[in-house]
Amino acid sequence: MSMDDEIRALRTSVALAKGDHITCLRIEGEGAYEALDYVVACDLFLQDGQMRPSLLLDEEARPFADIHVARDDESFFLLAEGPSPEELVAFLEKRFPAGVVVTVERCNGTLLSLHGPYAWELCTTVFGPDVGSLPYLAFYRTDDAVFFRSGKTGEFGYDLLIPTDEVATVREALLREGAAFDLALASLSALDQCALENGFFNIRREGRAGLSPLELGLQWRVSYRKDYVGSAALQARREANATARVVWAVAGAPVAEGDEVFLDDQRIGHVLVSGFSVIRGEWVVLLLLDRPYAYAGIDRYEARHAGERRPIRTLSAPLLNNRSLYVSPQRHSYRTRDESKLPPFVLPL
Repeated sequence: MSMDDEIRALRTSVALAKGDHITCLRIEGEGAYEALDYVVACDLFLQDGQMRPSLLLDEEARPFADIHVARDDESFFLLAEGPSPEELVAFLEKRFPAGVVVTVERCNGTLLSLHGPYAWELCTTVFGPDVGSLPYLAFYRTDDAVFFRSGKTGEFGYDLLIPTDEVATVREALLREGAAFDLALASLSALDQCALENGFFNIRREGRAGLSPLELGLQWRVSYRKDYVGSAALQARREANATARVVWAVAGAPVAEGDEVFLDDQRIGHVLVSGFSVIRGEWVVLLLLDRPYAYAGIDRYEARHAGERRPIRTLSAPLLNNRSLYVSPQRHSYRTRDESKLPPFVLPL
């Protein structure tokens, strides 16, 4: 199956993906909260069973890991993308406050993930209504598995932490029951393209550009009310004012990472990330623009690609009108999808 077909399935039905790009850690001990609060960039205002997206920053305020923190009574799950498991554990242990009693262990299990407007229905079929009905940014534990309701595609998303010796059985059940949903297998590349289309931060792409949350539009994921790793550098950058900011755009012809962006003859930035959207039928682009020009709704910019000037139009994310915004577990089912009148993926301007 091509990546375009993977994305079509994810946008219209359900897609199953590996979760081996995510590291899941268990943080325990009487100092678990204190330790995490010093390394996680957001305020840890979490109730039991809740999750929150944030970042781990290095001392220069650059993203080291894209994370979700989940509170489990007095302990925590930490789901992280970016570093290897070994790099992540070393980062934490080096920066936890001295004298704090805390243990860090890799979660016992293997991660799978489900994405799509009908992912909730397949989860309900295989795992029961307690999983399928989870609210966004919540998780549910059974005796031997943990189900996280998150996702970065703009669709219903579930990360499933399954005991390793049961993964083959669970995967087989998902494939068997998923046949009625036209279930597809999705690659990490497909997930990354969907994240780009919906304005989700990607640590593997723009997260490696040496930028801070200021330029990346991620200030909602950080706190300015506490001290943590990278907070001093972030505050200094904030006081100095960021000179550039990311903006999403679309292009009718190919543009590539590194292409310069112009307004008339003035260079105003460059392309950070680019990928073809099979749903929109055009290229979706993440730009880094000089701050005076970093606004949505402008159609006068051009990217220079292969010696040509190619028009681009800046937009606000998300760039798709996702089906998951309209599919309701109380009213819809994949079996009767043809009876549902849903709006188009791309709304007219």
